[in-house]
Amino acid sequence: MKTELIAAFFWIRGICWEIFELAGALNDYRPCLMGGFADESMNQLLYLDTEQEGTMTVMAIADLLEVQQNLSLAPTALPSASVTDYPKIADGDLLKYCHAATQIPQGEQSIAVKDLAIAPTLEASENPSTDKYNFPFCLKVSTQAAPIDWGKNLEGLDHALLKRRSTRAYQGTHLTLDELKALLDFTYQPQNYIEQHLDRTPDYFDLGLIETFIAVSGVEGLEEGCYYYAPKVQELRQIRFKNFRPELHMLCLGQNLGRDAGVVLFHTADLQRAIAQYGDRAYRYLHMDAGHLGQRLNLAAVRLGLGVSGIAGFFDNQVNEILGIPGDEAVLYITTLGRAQ
Repeated sequence: MKTELIAAFFWIRGICWEIFELAGALNDYRPCLMGGFADESMNQLLYLDTEQEGTMTVMAIADLLEVQQNLSLAPTALPSASVTDYPKIADGDLLKYCHAATQIPQGEQSIAVKDLAIAPTLEASENPSTDKYNFPFCLKVSTQAAPIDWGKNLEGLDHALLKRRSTRAYQGTHLTLDELKALLDFTYQPQNYIEQHLDRTPDYFDLGLIETFIAVSGVEGLEEGCYYYAPKVQELRQIRFKNFRPELHMLCLGQNLGRDAGVVLFHTADLQRAIAQYGDRAYRYLHMDAGHLGQRLNLAAVRLGLGVSGIAGFFDNQVNEILGIPGDEAVLYITTLGRAQ
């Protein structure tokens, strides 16, 4: 339960970040996300009582109507150290300890922004045009879809931001394949929305570390089972053939949302790979990126008249075993989608 609370603490920040990003599009502003900063200096600048709170992330707001805006092209997700000698941590202190352990000390010189900007990352060292998993002899379904229409002057987006709520119960009825395709398109293919004046490259800390798996229980035109979503080629790749409603109910700690949803979407990450790149601070970046993706799913679902709810409490290890998700992938965040009661 402690680690679930820490995860929720970070992915909620990702949800807030996505709201800022899309609200900025309505008003000709572009928020710029910064994850690497000297934590103690920032806390002092803001006169924070570090026994009670600490800076999570920094956001600069650029005016898109101003020609001269000094928008940095360098990565802003900077690494911290990795702790290997853990003290005894009292009940209730894990969140505070985790935040302190992932700080970047003032004057940290191990990696400067200018060095990180030109150094090849783990993602760049691999084939950037290839999705991580390609299972042999599996069913593959294209997810290419027409972009969601957000209306004149993005009025549909404005309404979605105002109406965004978490669904508390689903009907258990099916979604359509076109609805699922539209949700995935808006969330993972932002370049398709440039004509609607939305940012084609929204800020993430490192989206290359996040993978997506989808348990399909009720989608018309799509076989039940667990799928890997390959965003670069825009297709679903089936890895398990089964209706997982009873198992999803159990995996989501007995919450009916998991059982009755038409789709349960899992964001995952290879923690070892993430820590090799960003140290223990990767835990912040991963969950905020997962929350960011989850909020895009939320707003798209609202626009399509669907129900949606995030789940942070689940049986981590059993998720991989039951659904067939590779063992290197740790589940970060779950989004359920269906028809609301």
